[in-house]
Amino acid sequence: MTTASILSGPKRGVQVAFADLLEQPRHLLALRMTLLLLMLYGSTSWVLDVPLRILCGILLICTPLLTSRLLWIVIAASVVWVNAGDWYSIDNHKYLITYWSLVAVLAVGSSDPDRVCATNARILLGLCFLFAVIWKFLAGQYLDGSFLQYTLLKDSRIEAMAMGLGGTTRDGLIENRALIQTLRAYPSDGLSIALNAAPGVRILALVLSYWTLLIEGAVAVAFLTPSRFRWVRWRDMLLITFIATTYFILPVTGFAFALALLGFAQCEPERKAMRVTYLLLFVAIQLTRIPWDDYVASWIE
Repeated sequence: MTTASILSGPKRGVQVAFADLLEQPRHLLALRMTLLLLMLYGSTSWVLDVPLRILCGILLICTPLLTSRLLWIVIAASVVWVNAGDWYSIDNHKYLITYWSLVAVLAVGSSDPDRVCATNARILLGLCFLFAVIWKFLAGQYLDGSFLQYTLLKDSRIEAMAMGLGGTTRDGLIENRALIQTLRAYPSDGLSIALNAAPGVRILALVLSYWTLLIEGAVAVAFLTPSRFRWVRWRDMLLITFIATTYFILPVTGFAFALALLGFAQCEPERKAMRVTYLLLFVAIQLTRIPWDDYVASWIE
């Protein structure tokens, strides 16, 4: 047996696995990924978390129940009921998850579930990015870079970027967090603090701010533009680029997973390369849970 034949075994296995996945009706795989999304990121309360994981696990294991409209109504109603109680305080991606759970109900009760999933995924993605861009322009904190400058100076998840590209030091970042904690512990009207910031941090914040506005605006336009226009074929690449350049730097795995799921749900079956890329993103996103930033920051220091 040659080395080539030994290596061809695993390679062939991966190819067969992806072929089996892509041969499934698009909505069935989207529903399975939705169940995983709900199990991992669907709730922040045990009141919903425990029964949701049990019910989603049953649907994943029992294929005949995967398209049960009654069970999907129970799941969606539970998600809406619990998240509605904390509507003004839940994480942003919980809104998207809530809306998508309602789409799942519509899909399993439709005669064309692929179309329902694809159409609603495109609308949700387009509106999500449109409102994100509008908010950033209205708030103004992205136009002058102040939001990301503050984030770079205090968020431990991106301290490697602040140190490596912004030129700040670990001691400076630790001092900033201490100052912020002190201000929170002893709030006072009119009191302000000056954070320790290297000159490069402001430049980095501006670059990241305008890149965010550019890529989010492009995604919004691409997904809200009718599919008959040829240039919208870039919509998948734009979304994938956004996910890769955002959530692998600032890991918000729930949001990244939800966006990748919606991207897959609307991706046309003939676009196999894009569909495989979305599937690979589901796996790669989980790697962001490893504290890479700590290791890189220690190496930079």
